[in-house]
Amino acid sequence: MILRVNPNRMELLRLRKRLVLARRGHKLLQDKLEEMMRRFLLLLKEIDQARENFLQRSAGMVQDLIYCRITSSASDFDHALEGITPRVEVNVSTARIMNVKVPLLRIEKIAIEKSYDFLRTSPQLDLVVAGAGAYVEAVLKLAQLLKTLDILAAEIERGRRRVNALQYMLIPQIEGAIRNITQKLNEFERGNLVRLMRVKEIVRSH
Repeated sequence: MILRVNPNRMELLRLRKRLVLARRGHKLLQDKLEEMMRRFLLLLKEIDQARENFLQRSAGMVQDLIYCRITSSASDFDHALEGITPRVEVNVSTARIMNVKVPLLRIEKIAIEKSYDFLRTSPQLDLVVAGAGAYVEAVLKLAQLLKTLDILAAEIERGRRRVNALQYMLIPQIEGAIRNITQKLNEFERGNLVRLMRVKEIVRSH
């Protein structure tokens, strides 16, 4: 598809300036897209580490809870769990990656109150409570990274569409319009030159 424009020199100058701007914008968007892809791959590695940490802590807590349940009666186990009161304060803010807003979760305070009977519960429950803070941090860290990954993926997709639109649509359209205008201006100039030569011949013959 070629842009429909008036074939004159002013339009030609305007299109040439627009082409320079489009190429510059394409280069900037392409560089940004490449950097975001690099950050995306680094984020994937960080997510793998955070997921591994989360899975290890989850497996350890589940094993300890299973041991507590096995070594205690159902009523004592349920009563002990009811006696655990967690209080977590999380600061939710935003950070920027390549001018893209991403969530930033920071734990301000973690407090866990215990009011269960220590004589009727397994010591493993104390280990679960002691590791609860680190477990919550692992969960929030993984959640933050996964949400950041989702936002970056959407932004990369938008950036790729813009780059492709410039590279395969707008820039070729402007280049085609410039070629058409140049050809038509050349034809006008040749036509004017032919008319001038005819006028000179007529003047000389008289």
